[in-house]
Amino acid sequence: MTQSLDSVHVVLVRPRRALNLGSTARALKNFGIQHLTLVASEIGSWTDAWRMAVQADDVLHAARQVDALDAALGNATWIVGTTNRARPGQRLLTPRQVATEAAERGAPTLLFGDEVHGLGNLELLRCHDVATIPTAPEQSSLNLAQAVLVFAYELFVALGAPGAAPPPVPTGLQAPASDELLQQLERKLQHALATSAWADADRHKSALAELVQPLRRGRPPEAEVPAWLTALGKVVQRKP
Repeated sequence: MTQSLDSVHVVLVRPRRALNLGSTARALKNFGIQHLTLVASEIGSWTDAWRMAVQADDVLHAARQVDALDAALGNATWIVGTTNRARPGQRLLTPRQVATEAAERGAPTLLFGDEVHGLGNLELLRCHDVATIPTAPEQSSLNLAQAVLVFAYELFVALGAPGAAPPPVPTGLQAPASDELLQQLERKLQHALATSAWADADRHKSALAELVQPLRRGRPPEAEVPAWLTALGKVVQRKP
């Protein structure tokens, strides 16, 4: 598996401001990243985005817009949510740590929340890891495009800076399961639990996602997930 900037995917969840979108596109172009997706965008006119995307019109033209997170994450195998609050059990990485691991395990899909609230709890539970940018305590809030730029720079240095040594190529590693495959597992588990006493309790809406989160953190190999899907399918079948 060869790691490169071509495989880095930046996902903006509910972006609100065209100025930030344009500045984000420019930051990505600065550091050789082209793959940008907007989820449930709240941006109307893109006029300011085009104005801020200096020499990065191609990034905006290629940007994909989808209505739901599922559509953005289907092929993702390492999802890193950006936040200043990790969920219990999730690793909290710096941008440099993300870039260092990317050189070994593959390029990440980076999730950035909206400019006001950031990523929600359910969105963070979809992530394998989370990352935050260390800042001075006097001002810990970064502009969206600034945050994207910091991550893009670190990935550029680790994966694609001119003159940099090529990243090591892992050997003997099994391909990790995609988010789409893990979503299938979550749906199977939900169906199985719906027929059990587990469903009788009054549980909060993130209870199922919290059950699956340890599997996401462990990044199971793609080849192992079908066995879980088969087992969960049999759980709800009666023996003849």
